[in-house]
Amino acid sequence: MKTTLEQVGTLALVHVAGSETETAIAGLTLWFSPCPTPAMPAMFEASIYLVVNGAKRMSMGGKSFDFSPGSLCVSAVGVPFTGNVTKASVCAPYVAVKLQLNVGLIAQLLLDMPETNQPAMQPTIGIEATGDMIEAMYRLLRLLSTPADIPVLAPLIERELYYRLLHSAAGDAMRQTVKAPTRFAQIKRAVEWICSNATSAMSVDVLAATVDMSVTSFHRHFKAVTGLSPLSYQRHVRLLHAQRLLNMETTSVTAVAFEVGYASSSQFSREYARMFGMPPARDTFRSRQAAREALER
Repeated sequence: MKTTLEQVGTLALVHVAGSETETAIAGLTLWFSPCPTPAMPAMFEASIYLVVNGAKRMSMGGKSFDFSPGSLCVSAVGVPFTGNVTKASVCAPYVAVKLQLNVGLIAQLLLDMPETNQPAMQPTIGIEATGDMIEAMYRLLRLLSTPADIPVLAPLIERELYYRLLHSAAGDAMRQTVKAPTRFAQIKRAVEWICSNATSAMSVDVLAATVDMSVTSFHRHFKAVTGLSPLSYQRHVRLLHAQRLLNMETTSVTAVAFEVGYASSSQFSREYARMFGMPPARDTFRSRQAAREALER
């Protein structure tokens, strides 16, 4: 019997524990919302993202994309975006499944597949999930009910899902994660360095030299891949990290500003408000209040 998105959504809801639920399967996260949400900045990590129910709008690189049930988005590198759930209700909540890309697994599969032309630098692509992809995702979610099977069976199902994707229009985006040397590979190295060292001072000139690119070429290709300049990308990563710290801890705004690499708390507050639409203290209060209300539902 053919697996449907509705079956995937029903199974996912069994394991949902909040708006974002990390599961026992490494890299597999469930997303849930019982209502539409305001547009908020975020980071689309290198991953596979399948919308199961409801709808979401994502804006990245100056373009907006609407995702409905069956829409599957693949990103080969962390891409900043602004996103909001546009269709959801208590009776028909927004549900999505995210699976982080496993570069090692992609590399293994490519060894057993025919060579292709060098992929174009297209880091993010959206496609409609095929029945085979939906079936594989369903079987992966089903393993959450039998944890003892996860270590052996999850890698096999992920391998099948990746194989299906590599044969789809999303294949080039996935191939870029392991094809080297390419401009994309150089930018990917720079992105990974920024994400790992976001709270440290950064010299664009030094970073460009580190990935063997001229400063001019580095700026041009970095923006083509991520939609932002290197400094804007670092700021985006810093502020997302700051928001997580503020929501998790009781520390002061000033302490968080210094922790994420700002020398001035006033500059931090200005840039935070510009990105999230309100000062950090007010945004933290709003987030915690929303979390309390969600628990009371």
